[in-house]
Amino acid sequence: MATQRRTDARRYRTSGNVAYQPEFEQESVREPSRRELVRGNTVRRPEPRRRPQPQPRRRPAARPSIQVRPQSAVAPFTVVGLFAVLACTLLLVVNCARLAVANNGIVELRGDLAQLQDENRVLQAKYELLFDVEEIERQFLSNGSMVRATPGQTVYLDLSGGDSVVYYEGAGSGLSALLQRAEQFFAGLMP
Repeated sequence: MATQRRTDARRYRTSGNVAYQPEFEQESVREPSRRELVRGNTVRRPEPRRRPQPQPRRRPAARPSIQVRPQSAVAPFTVVGLFAVLACTLLLVVNCARLAVANNGIVELRGDLAQLQDENRVLQAKYELLFDVEEIERQFLSNGSMVRATPGQTVYLDLSGGDSVVYYEGAGSGLSALLQRAEQFFAGLMP
């Protein structure tokens, strides 16, 4: 019988990847020991029975006794601090609400400002149309109070006096004119 030599040869296997896993060759049959080998006759000796070794006894875990501290009174500084924190939190919430209301008011005022600017442009255009120079010239030429200069005439314009325009349209005299002016004044104050 040829004796098999035991070597520490390793087999490398791959399972579809590049990682190698070395495995020791395992023998399927156990080799008989020298005691078991006897020339010419292979006798297997029974192995002596092993006695169970006594295991040491485990002691139950002793828990340390903990002394509980009696409940003490609440410190006054803690109560005062708690009220201070609550007061600060309340003030923060109130001021955040005020800030939100102020921001809302600013947004509304900006919208009103845009509308008023549009209205101002429209009224400015109407005002400029009221004082149309060609219309005024035509009116004064028609009633004869103004005459156009001919190409041979020299016209001098005296601008030494201050600018003033007086335009009377349906203005009465006396008490009715005074009431009419007061009515116009108050109408101008009201939006």
